[in-house]
Amino acid sequence: MNARSNEHSRRAPRSWLITALLASLAIAYVAFVFVPEQQRISALQGELHERRQHILQAHSLTIPVERATEQLAKTHAISEAWRGESPDSDEISHALAKISSLADAAGVAIERLDPQKPLELEALAQHEFVVHLRGRFPEMFEFVRHAEQLPGSVWISNLRLTSEPQTAPAVRGELTLTIFTDYADSSDSAGAAFR
Repeated sequence: MNARSNEHSRRAPRSWLITALLASLAIAYVAFVFVPEQQRISALQGELHERRQHILQAHSLTIPVERATEQLAKTHAISEAWRGESPDSDEISHALAKISSLADAAGVAIERLDPQKPLELEALAQHEFVVHLRGRFPEMFEFVRHAEQLPGSVWISNLRLTSEPQTAPAVRGELTLTIFTDYADSSDSAGAAFR
């Protein structure tokens, strides 16, 4: 029996040694391989989540960007159409001749035409003229109606009609006629950004 207990006492430390070696290998694996890999996986998952959020945000912006692009294209088309029909600074006399022919056709007399100082903006110039008219009310109404149908580069504002007893049924009128011209045609620096 003594031989057996000796053999058993020799084995016990050996199995503890193997168990301790396996336990230390498992702890080393967990400490040096498993935990760092878990941390790296967690960091990659965080990056992946962040990139998914960026993709979702970018996807939600596609519709507003498309709408803005369509609106910009429409704006460019309107701007180009206006530039095509607006008179140049040199063509103001033609626009005034058109106003004069409208007045003649309506039976209204232009008594005086007072040009005002042009206002030059970044992309266009605004030329104002104070027009003094004389005629009967229906003729004045017809003139204003036709003048308002001119292209969008001509505006009528400050219309005043007065009646005097000694000139009845004739009325006198005064209106401010504004003609917009493309300032970019006459100034390279101002118009370059707006084309």
